[in-house]
Amino acid sequence: MMATLPAALTALPLAKVHPMWAALAILAPLVFFLVRRRRPVPRWALPATVAAVVVGAVLGSGVVELPTLEDLPLQEIVEDIGDAVGAWAYLIVGVLAFLETGAFVGLLAPGETFVILAGVLAGEGTLGYVELLTVVWICAFSGDMASFFLGRRLGRSFLEKHGPRFKITADRLAQVETFFDKHGGKAVVIGRFLGFVRAIAPFVLGSSGVAARRFVPYSVIGSGLWSALFVSLGYVFWQSLDQLLKWAKQGAFVFGTLVTLVVAAFVIGHWLQEPENREQARRWLHDAGETRAGRLARAAWRPFAGPARFVWARITPGDLGLEVTTLLAIATVGAFAFFGLENVLDGRLTTHGDDRLLKWLDGIRIGVAEDVARVGLVLGAPLLVGAVTLLGALFLAWRRRFFTAVTLMLAVGLGLLVTALVRDGESRLQPPGALETIDGSSFPSAVAAGAVGWVALAVALTPVLRRFPGRIGLNGLAVILAVAISCAPLVLRAAYLSDVLAGAGLAAAVMALVALVALFVSHLRQNPAG
Repeated sequence: MMATLPAALTALPLAKVHPMWAALAILAPLVFFLVRRRRPVPRWALPATVAAVVVGAVLGSGVVELPTLEDLPLQEIVEDIGDAVGAWAYLIVGVLAFLETGAFVGLLAPGETFVILAGVLAGEGTLGYVELLTVVWICAFSGDMASFFLGRRLGRSFLEKHGPRFKITADRLAQVETFFDKHGGKAVVIGRFLGFVRAIAPFVLGSSGVAARRFVPYSVIGSGLWSALFVSLGYVFWQSLDQLLKWAKQGAFVFGTLVTLVVAAFVIGHWLQEPENREQARRWLHDAGETRAGRLARAAWRPFAGPARFVWARITPGDLGLEVTTLLAIATVGAFAFFGLENVLDGRLTTHGDDRLLKWLDGIRIGVAEDVARVGLVLGAPLLVGAVTLLGALFLAWRRRFFTAVTLMLAVGLGLLVTALVRDGESRLQPPGALETIDGSSFPSAVAAGAVGWVALAVALTPVLRRFPGRIGLNGLAVILAVAISCAPLVLRAAYLSDVLAGAGLAAAVMALVALVALFVSHLRQNPAG
């Protein structure tokens, strides 16, 4: 019996191991002992720690599996619910969208799930897409406003009185207000996609005395983007609900992790801006380096110090650092995508990705997305992109950014020109059953190349339009727009996936190379001695 135990343990499939639950078995006793060293612990702490270790070990090893939404026949359940409630689903999902922030329900249940399920009902025809999106948007925004004015009614004194229990002190409230003054718009919009932040942010901002005129516009944008994303996901993927919920859960976890890392980096950078904090950090590093472990670490680090400084210089802004690395990466990836796809398509009509996407598009209902996609074709047209780029260059010249204006015109102009010349040398036909006819070869996609031009325009205008809507906001909106435009020919079956990827890759590579040359020229002009 004892001899078979190790074999049984090693036979446990790794796919059933859940790292998040397994981590509980380690973190629970660690937290217990750290708290115990600083203060007396209550009587229930030890039994709770033991229970957490047992739960983490059992669930983390996969011996016991908790039921999840993915385990249920959701497709059939949602269809039955849709038949039963009919148009009442508008009211139900609207109330849930309101309560998520208006009554902090989002702390208990993720609102994305309800909105996706409603989108599925729209996809199968029970609800209308536009009507559902309107209801969810209005109710989500109304929930934000209810929570915001509830915080305004209770006032800052409420947080000052009860906040210290949750480490919300008066100083931290002042820091929140200062942070919102500088980055409040981005915080509200991004926070909409983080469950815990979404549920409490409006209340905190309202009780902190933030003016409604500063909160409302970003709440409208954030709730609108949130509603459109999850309603559209349910609407488009209504036949693959189980897989969609799995993707949404994983995507939310990854997004939350990335935001946490970015916020941590921002907090550390903000802390290091104070001279006394930098001095404190230097003293700590110096003291740590004088210990035996520190001396061993310095000796082990010495061979890697030179390469590490080089890498750090390449990934930090300024002095041909992060800018050069980013442009080189864009040019390399873009060129690899174009030439790689051209090589794969040599002698072949389609790629495996092309076939899978066309088959998938044939199995879903697009509906209103086709009309939106036709707008995307117009926005990605080379003539329109060129005209908008010219206006942007004239604006930059008016603001005395002549070098940036010339670089923008050369980058976008050469990107569109090279794409057009390559298309003239190709003769690839559109996919069968195209809903919109495009003149010339479909490879590489001119619309995708035009989409990249919008990103280049945003990058060039960002230093001038720093206050509206912000450095990250403008570039982020441009990337979202570029992705939407690039998807337009796919939705209309006017191009293959490989056409879009090749067009975007070629245009991005050309524009990045032009920007790279301009960056070196600007560096030489500012540093003539080398």
